[in-house]
Amino acid sequence: MEQAIIGENEKRQINAQIQRVLRDLGNPEPPLRLEDVRQLLSLDLQYYRSTDPGLITELTHRFHLLAKKSIPNLGHHLLSALAKSKLCAFWVPDASRILIDEAEPEPKHRWIETHEIAHSLTPWHKGFLLGDSKQSLDPACHSTLEAEANYGAGRLLFLQDQFGQDARDLPLDFASVKALSKRYANSLISTCWRMVEERNAEQAAFGLISVHPHYDHIGSHDGTDPWRYFIRSTQFRLQFPHIKAADIFGLVSRHANHHRTGPIVNAEDVLVDITGKAFEFNLQSFATQHACMTMGYLVRLRAPLVVIE
Repeated sequence: MEQAIIGENEKRQINAQIQRVLRDLGNPEPPLRLEDVRQLLSLDLQYYRSTDPGLITELTHRFHLLAKKSIPNLGHHLLSALAKSKLCAFWVPDASRILIDEAEPEPKHRWIETHEIAHSLTPWHKGFLLGDSKQSLDPACHSTLEAEANYGAGRLLFLQDQFGQDARDLPLDFASVKALSKRYANSLISTCWRMVEERNAEQAAFGLISVHPHYDHIGSHDGTDPWRYFIRSTQFRLQFPHIKAADIFGLVSRHANHHRTGPIVNAEDVLVDITGKAFEFNLQSFATQHACMTMGYLVRLRAPLVVIE
């Protein structure tokens, strides 16, 4: 999926909230301790089972209080939402509580928790999350809220601009991703994402989180498409706005070897920009048991072919 575009004003407000939190924590070195963040914000963390009837009863009561009105059959709607949307966590504003589905794999908990913390830090999210207006029920609105929470989570977990400074001292490759993943105690996928977006906004770079092109049971995907996330630097968006996730997955499929895990692509290929110029890109893919991660970055303008008669 392509993330919704976040407005510059919204980014400034989210960054201001993240900066305040980090300042109040004494501008910590990585890795960030989420228990310190929860203590500072007076947030409680609990785990739940989506089949627990007590959870639905409590949430129904609290959501009625927060919405300040009775919503018919809210308990039924909550159960349906949990089942259909595969909701893995949510934030209960009036209880200052973050709830995470205990069925979620433990490596995902850190990102999931921080995503919900970002919801709690974004002032306008509280009014939208339980709204029933046409605007709040619009899928585009929901996508924007989730993109804003993802943005805030990334800025918090990677200590705002500190990650970008660290990343610029290293090559744009998966050895660097692994080193920074360990330093910041964050997942390979979230670190790969940040490498593309935050290392150098002026460099045309992209990332793709997908299934393995030869083993589609390795990695998750978005609906019928064999990829889940398509990540682009600011410069890539400007210079290659017409390039889609399908184009990048096609490049990965063209070059991938048949190793199930580890490096599966190390190649160069060509993308044509919006002006019609051809550029050579370095392309790397690394597969784990859970995802295939791809990064690519512009290397050089492709020299024109000269025909000698």
